[in-house]
Amino acid sequence: LRFTLPRTGHVSLKVYDAAGRLVRTLVDEVRPAAEHVATWDGRDDAGATVAAGVYLCQVQTPGASDARRVVLVK
Repeated sequence: LRFTLPRTGHVSLKVYDAAGRLVRTLVDEVRPAAEHVATWDGRDDAGATVAAGVYLCQVQTPGASDARRVVLVK
């Protein structure tokens, strides 16, 4: 998952299931201004493998938010 920060700031990148439940937090920290890549390995925060299906990835930064659907295929 690629995202670009125009300036240094706190970033939150979370994965939610179709019911809106939090599955995994991939990023929750201050990052410098640049293009970044985060990889989701198909596991939840407890380390368990999740089912194939559609998930929502949400990126939040100060002043901006974006969400994208991703499909996990096994």
